[in-house]
Amino acid sequence: MNEQLGLIAVLGISYLLLNQGNGCGCRGEKEQGYKQFKSELYNITFKYPAAWTKNPNYEERYDGSEGFVEIGEIEAFNRPIDTVAKQEISIPIKPYGTKPKIMELELDGEPARVIVPSEDQNKVFDRELAIIVKNKKPVKENGETYDYAIIWTDKANLEMILNSFKFL
Repeated sequence: MNEQLGLIAVLGISYLLLNQGNGCGCRGEKEQGYKQFKSELYNITFKYPAAWTKNPNYEERYDGSEGFVEIGEIEAFNRPIDTVAKQEISIPIKPYGTKPKIMELELDGEPARVIVPSEDQNKVFDRELAIIVKNKKPVKENGETYDYAIIWTDKANLEMILNSFKFL
């Protein structure tokens, strides 16, 4: 039964990802109630619900009762994106469960991966998934160079973020 649910989830996300070029389809593109996240540091922009507020406990996190989004960077030492995604799911605390799926896609012309959690995802990380995207140009911060951006969000807001994502 769990394998069937996992397959249904993977097929549903695949459908969303394959159809992302057919117009935005995200809830905020034509409606009020959405803000544009824009980061000069990460050189990215995407939409998020206007009701979310910046969480002072994090560098770049916005959240509300309906979900969250957090942005960070990954120092990859010139490793390919699939290696970086596998590294992310291999974290000892297993934030994506024991059998997460990695979906391939492109965002604004760059390779990206979506890490979809398995059914046994710990409730502490409930609904959390990750989007990893190769930066068009490496991000330099505090003397370090980062090849990839990582966006953690919840399942309900994945489509909106993917469909509105752009590099600056």
